[in-house]
Amino acid sequence: MFLRATLRRNPKLVEAAFRFHQAGVIPPNTYVIDLDAVSANAGVIKKASNEAGLSLYAMTKQFGRNPLVMGEIARRGIPKAVAVDTEEAKVLARHRIEIGHVGHLVQVPTIEVRRVLEMRPEVLTVFSVAKARQVSIACQELGLHQDLLLRVRSVGDFFYPAQEGGVDESELLDAAVEIQRLPGVRLVGVTSHPCLLYDYQKNRVRPTPNLPTIVRAGKTLQDKLGLAILQINAPGLSTASTFAMLAEAGATHAEPGSSFTGHTPLHAYRDEPELPAMVYVTEVSHLLEERVFVFGGGFYRRGRVKEALVGSTFDDLMKTVLPARPVVPENIDYTGELQLLPGTSVAVGDTVIYAFRAQVFVGNATVAVVAGVQKGTPALMGLFNHLGNPLDSEGYPFGKEAIPGLLGKWESERCGGNGQARSASDY
Repeated sequence: MFLRATLRRNPKLVEAAFRFHQAGVIPPNTYVIDLDAVSANAGVIKKASNEAGLSLYAMTKQFGRNPLVMGEIARRGIPKAVAVDTEEAKVLARHRIEIGHVGHLVQVPTIEVRRVLEMRPEVLTVFSVAKARQVSIACQELGLHQDLLLRVRSVGDFFYPAQEGGVDESELLDAAVEIQRLPGVRLVGVTSHPCLLYDYQKNRVRPTPNLPTIVRAGKTLQDKLGLAILQINAPGLSTASTFAMLAEAGATHAEPGSSFTGHTPLHAYRDEPELPAMVYVTEVSHLLEERVFVFGGGFYRRGRVKEALVGSTFDDLMKTVLPARPVVPENIDYTGELQLLPGTSVAVGDTVIYAFRAQVFVGNATVAVVAGVQKGTPALMGLFNHLGNPLDSEGYPFGKEAIPGLLGKWESERCGGNGQARSASDY
């Protein structure tokens, strides 16, 4: 989906990923993230949000909850992350990343409420009075106070399957009154998802009915109950070029995620301010007649995979583009599949590079974070699994005790203690 855009706008990332794989520095089934490009994207996103008057929480699931990437985003002025679920919140907290928002896609389970509250998120979303009551009880036990967002839905709103839920707009006032009576919590805003979608037929971004629903809900809570509504949180397709649309509609907060790596649908069909910053690298496993099988594990069913580069030399790679066969959702993606074209030849072990829409955290891939790509001196900063946990130089996970010294360990193991990350040519 993003291969052509990446080749045109960030060819250095493609070359770095190829050379790292050929040198044996990264294994197949690895997402390679260009930290410099992410940093530039974060700067663009922050500037655009300031101009629109929006506050931001960074969504990390798309790039595997990666602490180095989130650390760079924080350095560019977006310090707080949104956790899609409690597992993500744990990873972020372990890496000492501030948590801005948790609970809006996946509710906090009963057993995890106390643990999440101890992480001190800025806001926590509840879908019901019952969940707000659980938070209230835990707040009283811990002696804490927690600001809440309420997820609101209305007739005609759009939700992805398995993501439905929230208080019906017709029951909003009754629910809000009950929540406001609970000790230890305060209702400060509303949210939904997705508030923007890409229209593939018309090639444009459009608001979903969810956006006016939450704007109305916020106004109702202010006008009818006198609540100070601090957030109209409107996640979904949050990019530098969509912030103005959100702000004009009445939103106060957005949650960019894929835009940090230049991987929203917008980026596939036109040049956006953010650069493509992530590719998926694997290798040819075996061939069967005209079918080329590659090592899988990191494919995403909604990734809209179209094609891939294949080659054992960089020149061959740039000349060989093979169409991808669809990723079958009914099966585990042990392998991906390409179609061999007439006049082309590939071999077992050849490097394969894709660029598609990803949700790294739901796969089973390695993540390699590289720096210096834009300067022509790419260096591996660290390997991680798909859940943001660091791996050693052999691909095995570090223990919990290693987390605070993560960068120091990589300097020691990868740099021989000289403080300089090693490049592919060093291997």
